[in-house]
Amino acid sequence: MFKNYLLTAIRNIIKNKQLTIFNILGLSFSMSVCLLIIVIIQDQYSYDNMHSERHKIYRIQSIDNKSKYALNKFASTTYPLADELANKYTLVDKIAVINNSFGGEAKFEDSFIYLTGYYTDQRFFEVFDFNLVRGNSDEVLSEPFSIVMRDDIAEKFFGDEDPLGKVISIEDYGNLRVTGIIEKPDSKSHINFESLVSSSTLRTRADIQNTLPIADDWDNYYSSYIYMIPVKGSDTDHIQDVLNKISEEKYKNNEKVNVSFYLNPFNNIVPGAVLGNEISMFMPKVYLIFFTTLAIIIILSASFNYTSLSIARSLTRLREFGMRKTLGSGKGQIITQILLEAVLIAIMSLIIAIGLLQFILPAFRGMKFMTLLEVSPDQNFTVYLWFLIFAVCTGIIAGMIPSLYVSRVKPVTVFRGAGSLKILKRLTVRRVLLVIQYIFSIILIITIILVYRQMIYMTNTEMGFDRDHVYNIRLNGKEFDLIKENFSKFPEVISIAGASHVPGIGNLRDTEIKLEEEDEPINAHYFSISPSYISTMGLKIIAGEDFPRNINNENELFTIVSELAVNAFNLGSPAEAIGRNLIVEDSLNLKIIGVVEDYKYCALFLPFRPLILRVTPQDLRVAALRINTINLAATVKKFAEEWDKIDPYHQMEGMLLDEEIRDYYSYFEDIIYTLGFVTLISIIIASLGLLGMATYSIETRTKEVGIRKVFGAKSHEILYTFAWSSIKALVIAAIISIPLAYLGNNLWLEYMPLHVSFGAGTIIAGVMVVLIIGALSILSQTMKASNTNPADTLKYE
Repeated sequence: MFKNYLLTAIRNIIKNKQLTIFNILGLSFSMSVCLLIIVIIQDQYSYDNMHSERHKIYRIQSIDNKSKYALNKFASTTYPLADELANKYTLVDKIAVINNSFGGEAKFEDSFIYLTGYYTDQRFFEVFDFNLVRGNSDEVLSEPFSIVMRDDIAEKFFGDEDPLGKVISIEDYGNLRVTGIIEKPDSKSHINFESLVSSSTLRTRADIQNTLPIADDWDNYYSSYIYMIPVKGSDTDHIQDVLNKISEEKYKNNEKVNVSFYLNPFNNIVPGAVLGNEISMFMPKVYLIFFTTLAIIIILSASFNYTSLSIARSLTRLREFGMRKTLGSGKGQIITQILLEAVLIAIMSLIIAIGLLQFILPAFRGMKFMTLLEVSPDQNFTVYLWFLIFAVCTGIIAGMIPSLYVSRVKPVTVFRGAGSLKILKRLTVRRVLLVIQYIFSIILIITIILVYRQMIYMTNTEMGFDRDHVYNIRLNGKEFDLIKENFSKFPEVISIAGASHVPGIGNLRDTEIKLEEEDEPINAHYFSISPSYISTMGLKIIAGEDFPRNINNENELFTIVSELAVNAFNLGSPAEAIGRNLIVEDSLNLKIIGVVEDYKYCALFLPFRPLILRVTPQDLRVAALRINTINLAATVKKFAEEWDKIDPYHQMEGMLLDEEIRDYYSYFEDIIYTLGFVTLISIIIASLGLLGMATYSIETRTKEVGIRKVFGAKSHEILYTFAWSSIKALVIAAIISIPLAYLGNNLWLEYMPLHVSFGAGTIIAGVMVVLIIGALSILSQTMKASNTNPADTLKYE
């Protein structure tokens, strides 16, 4: 029986070559995108599979109950909570605490390598199954200033030498002795490190520096991570009650910090919710939901295309199926026949889609945001198995409606010549599906036009500072005064200033400011700068004066504020604000000596807050050089040569400010490429469907065209008759999609403090692109039909 179904399916696929090609192309294009998304999802769910007890592990996470931001949940927590749970309660079987504050440039003989890692202790190896290939897990992290390295990092330092016992030195950390080697994991882990340093080093360093050890600091919840395995039979609700009790005890009298704790299963971390202070970069679950939704939209669009074409093709086979029913075939047999044909076409499409995937993957891996999120999609047997399952399911979904439709048609109706199935009286199934396809296409193309305009706006907008004549050099641990002294000698350098951040991009520093002790503090941003920063950057002082060049760096006394800060603190006019005092971080009194015109100091998709400029030399990270040169490449070469004299071990990190801003916003290009590719696929699928239906409709009505022409119908009249119903479907799609596109895109535009206008021009452009492509698909076939010689179509009648 199955062999008969298979042979019949193959014959029908071969018999209807043109429609089969349209179906295969539509499905293969959409499947290629869906296969890529399957690979991404499989990649993200491959994290941490190496740990044998991963189903028992929980991470303790934090909620900042005093946070003023929407994001108040954190992956990190307080270091002393681990010992509190382990020593005072009988809930913990195993527990590990990690602190991520270790990192610095390590030196061994003539080798300099920037080394990152975590502070932890021997309990780390009880919870996790990282393979310690050298050293004893009970001893390697027992002594202060002990370090365990990953094997590939140890090879960079020591080559073929035995690493155990070797000593490396790190500025501000001292000498660390290598006590163990960990094999670099083959699989991915969200706990990604180059080295582990004994946590007892933290307490020893705190004693030397006479500071509060982080192991005793309940206020610090942003640099430590706790993983625990409860004792067998423990109730997580009871553990949560204990965590609530500890939070109440530790923070009931704390006016500044109030943190509560909660459990998160280890397997829910990656992919997981968006949290603050995540231990490493990986893709949040919301991204996977977005990609999955995208895949569903694309494959449904292709399935609609297949469905509409299959229903059209089934009209010529109604007599075949009617005869089968007359001879005793049941509904189930007809449904099986049509579904088998759909699955065969889906598998053919899968083969082409896998070939397309090989071209998509390299471009996808090269995207910046995928590199940042450490997404590295690879293909293996499991992935290909999922591909096959996906293809079979797609075939079943695509063939379900045609099979159900055809199987319920009565033989007596077939032999009387009944018409097609109707939905909503006058709309056929095919037209409804076509409208849905083009709604998706119009929404996507309007979105991509809007995203592109927003990216161009952000990269080219006037930011309020001179971005064309400033060259930034990262200090990378070097003193700013040293850089200033050495680079000021170049005639191309007009002035040099230091800053904590690059304006227009990057991170921000928060602070709380108030006018009087009893006032409620207002959250603000601040930049640390050196004198002459304002003139170097081309900022405009609208009241007061710049920082004096001979300012006292030991005692911070003055500040310059933005216009927004003047308004936020109700200081009157900019001139009236001069001489007023601000209380910064509860205890620091700073006198306002100047007001600068508001400028775009942070990324344009972040909210702008009151800004203050402070002179704090210890926070400078960037040297901003105002330059005047006709040969930038030659000037940069001079800078690099001078840097080599200061630091022969590290390459200079520098970039023109305008280029740095453009590079920062180039991440939006990835979004544009992604949306553009999806839009292209959507339009191709819809156009193939429209082309296929137009072709089929004309093929089944060739005699009608011939008769119309014999009775005097003109070519343009026939063109209008055949094209109008499809054009009308495109117009209906445009009417429905315009409000949907407007409402949907305004949702993300509202989160942009500065954004482009979303008016009729963008909407009309998006609609016209789709309408033109759709019209060309229709006209290419209808013009062919209208120009056909009636003698050729009616000669056999």
